[in-house]
Amino acid sequence: MLPLVTAIVPTRNRKALTLRFLAALSQQDYPQLQVVVVDSASSDGTPDAVRTHFPKVQVLEVSDRNYWTGATNHGVRHALDQGSEYILTINDDSVITSSHISRMVSLTTRHAIAILGNRIDYLAEPGRIWSLGTQVNWNQPKMITLRYQDHLADTLPPDVLKSDVLPVDTLPGNGVLIHRHVFETVGLYNAYCLPHYHADSELVLRAKRAGMSAYVAPNIILLNDFSKTQKQLHLNSLGGVYQTFFHPKSHLFLPPLLYLFFRYCWAPFRSCQ
Repeated sequence: MLPLVTAIVPTRNRKALTLRFLAALSQQDYPQLQVVVVDSASSDGTPDAVRTHFPKVQVLEVSDRNYWTGATNHGVRHALDQGSEYILTINDDSVITSSHISRMVSLTTRHAIAILGNRIDYLAEPGRIWSLGTQVNWNQPKMITLRYQDHLADTLPPDVLKSDVLPVDTLPGNGVLIHRHVFETVGLYNAYCLPHYHADSELVLRAKRAGMSAYVAPNIILLNDFSKTQKQLHLNSLGGVYQTFFHPKSHLFLPPLLYLFFRYCWAPFRSCQ
């Protein structure tokens, strides 16, 4: 019997992207798959559109105060209550092939892996890598960086390309297959301290502290509809500074960065790399 996998898809006001993504997800060849869309109070009709076009997809509706972390946690709780063995966290701006999930499940089974991420390439330029896992460098200004970002896949070291899986420090949350044992052992994502960015990385760091390992599959590829200017800084005004360092949806929101540093590095600077 194949394990039940639940894909958790958080969204807000991205109806066209969400429907495009669900169309691809409906073509997956993995038979034990259920899909949960968690909508954070969209005003563009996303929940109704999903129910109309994809009636088998479960739709949970939460408030707009639920950013990525809170919305994802709602989905994870629901999936665990329904008996899912694996949770797949994945974003609605992704494009994947029909065998994506079955290949990930196969690798987790073959290598006894509890946390497995996929490679992420730019949708606009397949073969140019956005992320092959992430790397932690506590003594650098960017404490958590994307591995091999902007590298062309055909320039990767041969041993990387030939590997089924590679160990990683942590992972971005787009396309990560997680066994339920992880959540049962270390808990859900930390929505209080990390409401949007970095909760995905922190869960993996927490799991590794509990003795688990995390891996990435370099040859299972998710294409991400991601612009290189999406995280562009706007520091030429007070409003821009506020949006960059003090807004929960910014990747440079200071409280999560300080939380990560003091929880996983400080004491003081214990084993910081």
